[in-house]
Amino acid sequence: MTISLKLQSFLNDNHVEYEVVSHPYSERALDTAHAACVPVKNMAKAVLLEDREGYVMAIVPSVNKVILPWINNKMDRHLHLATEQHFLRLFPDCEEGSVPAVGIAYGLRTCWDDELNAVNDLYLEGGNHRELIHLQREQFKKLLEGQPHAAISCDPDEEETYTT
Repeated sequence: MTISLKLQSFLNDNHVEYEVVSHPYSERALDTAHAACVPVKNMAKAVLLEDREGYVMAIVPSVNKVILPWINNKMDRHLHLATEQHFLRLFPDCEEGSVPAVGIAYGLRTCWDDELNAVNDLYLEGGNHRELIHLQREQFKKLLEGQPHAAISCDPDEEETYTT
C-alpha cells in the first residue's frame, strides 16, 4: 500500500521533506493517532467545507472542531460542512474516509489552524487507512505557503462557549 499518488507527486514536486509512517488499520484521525502512537495534538485532519463559491479544506488538530463563524470570517465566505458524496469525486486516489490534509494538492483553497504552528512534528493522513505523512513544522508551512491561517477551531468541550 502506498500514499496517494497525487499527494506523493505534489510533495516531491514541491521538494517537501517527509516520511511515510505505517500503522495498523484505522478510520478516524483520532484513532489513527492512537494506532500510530502519535500524540493527538500532532495529528492534523482535513475538514471539507463548501459554499456557492466552491470548496475549502480546513486543516485543524485532530482533537478540534472547526468553528464555522471563525473560518467564514477569515475567508469572507459562507461555508458549511460538505457532504460525503463529494469526497470520492474530489479525492479519487484516496480511500474513502482518508483524505490528506493537503487541499492544495487537489486544487482546493486551504485554511489551516494557527494551533498547528505550535507543533514541531505534524502527521497527516496519507490517502489510505494504514499510512501517515510525517512533516516537520517548517515543511508543513512551506507546503501551505500563501494559504490563509487563523484560529479556526477549538476543543469540542469549548465549542459551546464560542458558538452560542
